[in-house]
Amino acid sequence: MDLSGARLIAEAWDPASYQLGKTFPGISWLQWNGMYRDDVRAFIRGDRGMVASLMTRIYGSSDLFPDDVMNAYHAYQSVNVLTCHDGFSMYDLVAYNEKHNEANGHNNTDGMDTNLSWNCGWEGDTNVPDDVFKLRKRQVKNLCCLLFLSNGTPMFRSGDEFMNTQHGNNNPYNQDNETTWLDWDLLVKNSDIFCFFKHMIAFRKAHPSIARSRFWREDVGWYGVNQTPDLSSNSQTLAYRLRGTSQNDIDIYVMINGCREDLTFVIQQGQAAEWRRVIDTSQPAPLDFTEIKDAECLGSLTCNVRARSISVLVKV
Repeated sequence: MDLSGARLIAEAWDPASYQLGKTFPGISWLQWNGMYRDDVRAFIRGDRGMVASLMTRIYGSSDLFPDDVMNAYHAYQSVNVLTCHDGFSMYDLVAYNEKHNEANGHNNTDGMDTNLSWNCGWEGDTNVPDDVFKLRKRQVKNLCCLLFLSNGTPMFRSGDEFMNTQHGNNNPYNQDNETTWLDWDLLVKNSDIFCFFKHMIAFRKAHPSIARSRFWREDVGWYGVNQTPDLSSNSQTLAYRLRGTSQNDIDIYVMINGCREDLTFVIQQGQAAEWRRVIDTSQPAPLDFTEIKDAECLGSLTCNVRARSISVLVKV
C-alpha cells in the first residue's frame, strides 16, 4: 500500500541534518503541539486577533518549549500537528462547519464539537460551487504553507496531500469503509494540491534557516502590512523576514493575509531587485510555486497579496 502522506512527511526530514540521536544527541522525546493546531486553524479559519499567537507558533512555540537554562528545549521537539487520525482531515477543515458523525450510531453526540473549521461558505460536498471549491484549495495550501514554514517538526495525516475526506466525520473509530479508506481517485483529481505539498517539502529542505535545532532569535524580524506587526484584536495580517546567513542560507520574506480583501504589503528590508516571489497560494497550479531561477525580481518594494493567501519571497 502506498502511504503517500507518510512518505511525504518522512521526506520532510533531511537525514543529513536530522538524524535523531546523532545530530541532536540526548534527544528523548517530541510532543504533539495542540496549541499549534488550534492557533493555526483559528487564524486560517478567519478568526481575528490571532496574530500574536500565530507568531509564537511559527517561531517554534517557545512558550511551550522554553530554551532557558532550566529547560533547554529545542524547537524540533514541538510536533506541529494540524491533523491526525483523530478529528477532521485537512480538507474537512475547509469543507465542514459541523461534525457529521451520524453513521457512528451515537446521534452525532460523539467526537469533538470544537474543530476550528470553516466550510468556505458551503457545507459538505454536494453541488459545491466552483468558487467555493477554489477557495477550499487555497485554504488547504495556506495550511500546508504555514506548516512547512514553521520552526518545529511538521505533521499531517495521510491523504491530506490530495484532500482526502471523511465527509465531516471527526470520530470514525468504528468505520472500516469508504469513510476512513483513502480515496486514491482524489490523488488524480487533486494532483495540483499533491504537487504543492511536494514543493513545500522541497522548499523547507532547501532552506535550513526554517527548521533549526534552536529558535530563530535575532534572525527573524516581524512586520505587518507596513513596518509594525498589527497585534490588535481585529488583526489578520502578518509578515516576517527570516535571515539565512547564520545557516548558510538566503533570506526569506513571508506575507500572510488572512483578510477577506486583497492588501498591499510594503517590504521592509532590501531592494526590490533582490526579492523574487516563489510562492503564492492564491494562484492556481503551476503558478502557485515558482523555482527561484524562474521567478522574476520585484519591480518595487510593494507587493499585492490576495485575500486569504500567503506569498513568500526569497532574496537573491
